[in-house]
Amino acid sequence: MAQIQILGAGECGLPLAHQLLRGGKSVTLVTDRDAAAVLAGTVTSTQVKFPATLDLESHAGLGVWRSAAPNIEGIRLAMVVDHTVVAGWAGRFTRPAQSVDQRTVFAHWLTDFVAAGGDLRIAEPSVAELDRTAADYDLTVVTRASGELAACFEADPAWILPAEPLRRLAVLYLDGVEPDPDHLGSYISLPEHGEVISYPGLTGPPGQERRCEMVLFEARPGSSLDVFDRHSTPGERIRQAKKLFDRHLPAELADRYRAAELTDAGATLVGAVTPAMRKAVGTLPSGAPILGGGDVVCRMDPGGAQGANNAIHCAIRYGEAILHNPEGPYDRAWMEWAAAPWLTGIAHPAALWTMTVLDPPPAVQELMLAAQHDPTLADAFADTFARPANMARFADAPA
Repeated sequence: MAQIQILGAGECGLPLAHQLLRGGKSVTLVTDRDAAAVLAGTVTSTQVKFPATLDLESHAGLGVWRSAAPNIEGIRLAMVVDHTVVAGWAGRFTRPAQSVDQRTVFAHWLTDFVAAGGDLRIAEPSVAELDRTAADYDLTVVTRASGELAACFEADPAWILPAEPLRRLAVLYLDGVEPDPDHLGSYISLPEHGEVISYPGLTGPPGQERRCEMVLFEARPGSSLDVFDRHSTPGERIRQAKKLFDRHLPAELADRYRAAELTDAGATLVGAVTPAMRKAVGTLPSGAPILGGGDVVCRMDPGGAQGANNAIHCAIRYGEAILHNPEGPYDRAWMEWAAAPWLTGIAHPAALWTMTVLDPPPAVQELMLAAQHDPTLADAFADTFARPANMARFADAPA
């Protein structure tokens, strides 16, 4: 029986491990934390999973929270200048999206993986160690990598991406936020400053989940939103967030967050994402090929809400390719074949859409403004978050 090794227990590694285990494969999952450590840590991101992703999870037996997580029915977009909404509309998704704290998700999936007989190893192998052990497996899939290991995957020369993050990020999971009356997420554009994105989600240890509001500040570097520091305390961050709400938003929007408090001590994260598009097949120092997935290959700013969806689609497609060829060989040609449908059908359109959202060209800006007078256009634009490959069709919509 072919032996499969997966590095990384996140939105790509865990679903892939579960799918292969259920398909009768021998799977070793290598990660740096067990379920208890994940739950005790900080939030890892914001994440919105759209219907196609939720369907994939359900079909894979991983849709634990489908009936419990609050539905996100669409997007309420507002462009705010000097405390005034100068443009805005509400667009509905074809089907609702959902969001669940990745600490909750990963802890549950890790526990189930071990209970189902999966081989879980807590380690952070160096590239040299990975190179030595890769020969013990028929296939190694890398779904999490930084530094030396990420460098084993060559940048895709077809993509010209910024060398620096487009936004500086601050994430807060909050109790006490007034729910949106129409169950919509909000996307507040503050020209020259950045964006504030907010939507309902589920947080808490498995079995003790509760509703919260997930807020993402997307600050243009050096702007007035760029105030969060990696070394600040959670208390300082919630105070800074409330000051920003009052400083930039009209009262009717800022009031939603007046009584907000962090859900727990780990409910905030500060950082930035440098976009990357790498080739899906990496090479270890020995020359052995390894297959990259998820953020290792396609890393995007979270403002377009594509990362988790991209990773899960990758996992399912890789799993199908492996189970279609259960005994291998998993050579470089096979890896390129396995990755191609995900790259062309999911990852590349999602990356293009994310770049468009963060820096919309004039034609898209005009369509976004026109959507406030055309509900059909607003719905079409909102639904491209769930179907980024349909951006071309949206661009053809009447303005």
